[in-house]
Amino acid sequence: MEVEVKIHSQSKSKKMEIQCGSESTTDLKKQMQKMEMMEEEGNRNRKGEVSVEEGYRENKIKKARLQSMLVALVDDPILSDVPKNPTLSDVDTLICLELGSAMRISVLKLDATAFDVALMNSATVKDLKVAIKKKINDMEQSKMGHRHISWKHVWGNFCLSYHNDKLLDDNAALQDFGIRNNSQVCILFLMLRSRIRIGIRRGGDTASFMALASFLDA
Repeated sequence: MEVEVKIHSQSKSKKMEIQCGSESTTDLKKQMQKMEMMEEEGNRNRKGEVSVEEGYRENKIKKARLQSMLVALVDDPILSDVPKNPTLSDVDTLICLELGSAMRISVLKLDATAFDVALMNSATVKDLKVAIKKKINDMEQSKMGHRHISWKHVWGNFCLSYHNDKLLDDNAALQDFGIRNNSQVCILFLMLRSRIRIGIRRGGDTASFMALASFLDA
C-alpha cells in the first residue's frame, strides 16, 4: 500500500513538473513572439525613417535639377520673355500660353510705353494687378534696386481701363470685358499731377508717390 502511494505521489509530481514545464515553455514562446514583434516593429520604424530621409534627399535633388533647368531655359534667347527668377507658376503660365489656355496682355502706361504680362484665360482684374505689380517690381529691381512701393496707395490713385471701361471690380473676370490674348489695357490716373507733387513735398509715402509719377512720366 505504501509502495502504491509512493508511486502515485511520484507520478503526480512528475505530471505537475511536466505541466509546469509546458506552461513555462508556452510563456517563453509568447515572450519570444512578443520580442520578435517588437523587433519587426522597430525595423519598420527604422525603414520608415530611412524612407523619409531618402525622400527628402530625392526632393532636394529634384529641386536642384529643376532650378538648373530653369536657369538654362532662361538663358535661351527663344525664352527671353521668361522672368529672371521664374517661379513654377510663371513657367506654368508660359506653357499654358503656348497651349492657348493663357493670354498675353499689353499694359500701356501714360508715357506711351508698354510692357507685357501673361495670365490664365480665367484671370480676374485682381490677377492682372498682381501681375503688373510683379512686373514693375522686377523692372525696379533691375534698374535701381529694391524700394518699397505701397501698391494699395498706387491702386487707390490709378485704375486700369480697356476700351474706355474702367476695371474697378477686382473680382471681375477679364474676359467679361472682352479682354483676350494680345489685348491692351491702359493705366489711368485718378489723381492729379499737382496732388502727387504736393504729397511728395508734404513728406508722404515718397516711394509710392514716385511710383505714381513714374506711371505718368517714365
